[in-house]
Amino acid sequence: MTYFRPPTSFLPPLTILSTHTTASMQDALQELKNLYFPAAARHPKMTRPTNAVPALRQDISNTVHVPHPKRTGRLNHSDGVPDSGYASEEDEAEMEGDLESEAEGLDTDVLRSDELERNFAIIWLTGLIKRSDIWMYALDIASEQEELVRLSVIEQASKLLACFAGDDEQQEDALTRQFIFPFGAGGKPIKIELNDAPLTPTDHTSVGLQSWASAIIFAERICANPARYMSIPQRTAPLRVLELGAGTGLLSIATARLLERMGVDATIVATDYHSAVLDNLLQNVKTNNVSVQIESLDWSRPPPLEPYDVIIGADVVYHPEHARWIKNCVEKMLKKGGVFWLIIAMRSSGRHDGLWETVDDVFPDGGCGCSRNEGCGEEMKLAVLHKEDVGRHEGIGRADEVGYRLFEIRWLSRRSCC
Repeated sequence: MTYFRPPTSFLPPLTILSTHTTASMQDALQELKNLYFPAAARHPKMTRPTNAVPALRQDISNTVHVPHPKRTGRLNHSDGVPDSGYASEEDEAEMEGDLESEAEGLDTDVLRSDELERNFAIIWLTGLIKRSDIWMYALDIASEQEELVRLSVIEQASKLLACFAGDDEQQEDALTRQFIFPFGAGGKPIKIELNDAPLTPTDHTSVGLQSWASAIIFAERICANPARYMSIPQRTAPLRVLELGAGTGLLSIATARLLERMGVDATIVATDYHSAVLDNLLQNVKTNNVSVQIESLDWSRPPPLEPYDVIIGADVVYHPEHARWIKNCVEKMLKKGGVFWLIIAMRSSGRHDGLWETVDDVFPDGGCGCSRNEGCGEEMKLAVLHKEDVGRHEGIGRADEVGYRLFEIRWLSRRSCC
């Protein structure tokens, strides 16, 4: 007969979470999975009510990591945010410091039925997800690979917590999320359903498989005031909209849905570069039944394209070179009377710290003239007409995101530039 250790004896204490290595946390999750959800003990598929399980640093209780068949958690942008269901720090300390289990040496069936051990495991997983930012950024300097591995560990913790909520089968399936955005002044809300594919520790392109907070915040703004952000022309020609780094396609799908409702003829093109992201993007467009074209685009080598009235991008600067590449793309693709809306997460730690400032380095301020690195010799040039800092929204965003900066970038004359 197989014996397992009780969770109270092997789960690393969260009070010193920052000291735990990636390998030790992976081992702990694997042992927990083997104890409660072994591969040989899978139950027949069934549909159960949605349970509250938070995703990585998204304190929204109705965002659920689910195995197949999929269930849909709803992200409703309203004034009320559901209770996250997190354990308090006092609860965690009590469980870690005072809880002594009598399950040591029991056989597997007896251990699995021990409510004290099971509850301890659930509280531990909940606490790990709650404090994920502490562990994610415990290292001052971490490689991209290490950060992705740690992201996948938190992802696995969320999946295990979902299993404790009632899902016994373990498949590496995606997260289906539904977004509801207010439309205009009291109009019928815009509803969007997206597939967020799991993050993988081996593929750095997987960041495009997730819907990030900056895209959610900007989609909410576009839906609330489409005339402000879409520059809807008073003419018969279709409005041309391009999204850079579309990822899951949230912005493009929201734009397509609201413009269709407004009766605006539009051509909307969502672009990304990596094949896995493009496949997921295509699926999301089909799921929402919207008219959005999907194309591959390499920012470093943009091809000549017919110009667009509006270009949008959310959280597309995550490397020092990206702002320069994006400027090159926009210079080739934006009509002279068009607008480029760019929203960037302002992150306070890690390798992304301060990257939003690279946007200011390559796009001059429209009120004074030039960036630090070039003069104003061109007849027309792209410049920042307006920028706005947006605060964090409760319940969404990574722990290191202190806010978001929204840029309105347009072609300005040489006279305006200087």
